[in-house]
Formats: sequence, structure tokens, C-alpha cells
Amino acid sequence: MVNIEPTGEACGAVVTGIDISENLTDELMSQLTTALYDHRCIIIKNQDISKDAYYKFAKHWGNLILHVLDYLRMPDYPEMMAIGNTEEKDKDDAIRNGAAVWHTDGSYIEDPTTVTMLYAKKIPKTGGETLIADMVQAYENLEPSLRSKLDTLTAKHYYGRAQFDEDEHEPVPIRTEKQANTNEICEKPLVFKHPVSGHKSLYAVAHSPFQINGFTEKETQVFLAELKSHATQSKFVYSHLYEVGDILIFDTLSTMHRAKAQMNVAKTPGADNARLLWRLSTKGIPFIYRK
Repeated sequence: MVNIEPTGEACGAVVTGIDISENLTDELMSQLTTALYDHRCIIIKNQDISKDAYYKFAKHWGNLILHVLDYLRMPDYPEMMAIGNTEEKDKDDAIRNGAAVWHTDGSYIEDPTTVTMLYAKKIPKTGGETLIADMVQAYENLEPSLRSKLDTLTAKHYYGRAQFDEDEHEPVPIRTEKQANTNEICEKPLVFKHPVSGHKSLYAVAHSPFQINGFTEKETQVFLAELKSHATQSKFVYSHLYEVGDILIFDTLSTMHRAKAQMNVAKTPGADNARLLWRLSTKGIPFIYRK
């Protein structure tokens, strides 16, 4: 029987008692999606599944997305990415640590990412956490007058064009003309109303926004820095320390996330610092809401 318990931290809920490789009923998907939208992220524990089963599960949440960085896609599973420090590609520091920066998946594409999930296959003896910022709480804790102002603002986005803090790594880079050509400037609101839950949240105030419409470049930088600093306060942030078999799922319309710290290369796949997460993202609303 499924059991869903809040983490007791800034956001998040822990889900036990299910095997996602089995057929998922509409009732169970309704429970999982409700938990996600109520808690911003959920952690499904103790899973031991194949890539095919993981794909099948992810498709319940929306349409799978091909990441713009095509060189990170898995052979035979192009929508899936291996995030960590155990593979040949991970010897490149920019690839290995490019997620150690606050960001919102898909904020730089017209049709935004709605859900991202990370399945823990290998975890280090220490560290390796993912941080999740609750952007609903961040929005609701602003002064009413500022919320009203934000409700009217939009920003231009492009992959990796925002300013970064000293403790952040620059994003995994765009390296080919093809990647650049599939990643055009788009506009998004600074406050997003969720298509299922209806709640409002600050949206994507880091990584990709570079121009708030109606602001100068300097005004944009200052205002976005203030919003980012506000949204990433510890009282709004859940730090997830993985166990093997965890599937961390987050509502990307209502959160930002980052790797907590940068990683060194694992000398072997079994090294004490080895970390490997399978990543999938979707767009659109879960299919139970499309019926």
C-alpha cells in the first residue's frame, strides 16, 4: 500500500510501498501527482528497475523531452541522460559539474519542461545531494505589492545567459551550431500559474533569464539577483541526500534545483565518490489529466 509522508523540511514528500515497474492505476497516479503538486517534489524509495520500465513510468507524467545538449543523450535511450562522474564524458569538468548552478529545466524553450526525475543508480559515500527550492513559498513570502508587480513582468530567456554566483559552476555548454540553432530566445512570465494546481510561483529566476522586459540591463541584473537570493534562502530549500533506488521527481514549474556541490571524477565505477543518476524530463500535463 502506498504511503506518502512529508519530509518535514522546506518541501518534499517521501513515497514508499509501491513498485513503479508494475502497472500504475489512475488512482495511484492521482495520488502521486497530487503529492507532487502539494509538496513540489516527491521521493519514491526502493526502486530496482530497468531503463525500459523507467521510460514507461516517466511517460505517465507527460511527453518525454530530448535535451538540447545532444551529446549528453544515452545511446538507444535519447531522452535519457546519465548525470554523474563515472563515464568517459564526465572527465570533462563542464559536463560533470554543469548542474551545480541554480536552474529550471527547460526554462529556455518555448514549451517548458513540467517534470524532471532523477533515478539514483550509484551514490557517493558522502555528499552528492540535490537541492530543491520551493518557488511557491518564495513567491508567497514576498510583499503583496512586489507580488503584484511581478505578476505583470516577463523576461527573455536563453540557455546559460543569466549571471552566476561565485559558488556556482557555469552550465554545461552549448558546443555546436545545431544545438545553438535549436535554442532560440523565448519569453516567459516571472510568475507562473500552474496548469493543474492553479498555484502561483516565481519562475526561473536563474540560469536563463537575461532581460526583463521594460528594464535596463543593469536593472535586470540587480532585480534577478535579488529574486534569486530570496528564493534560495535555506527556509525554502530541501536538500535531498540519495539512497540507491531513490527516484526524485520535481515539479519544474514550481521549483529551481541544483547539485549542492561540485564533484571530482570517480576513478572507477565502484569508487567511494561514484555518483550516477538517470535523468528524464517531460513536458505537458500528466496523462490522467488529459482524459
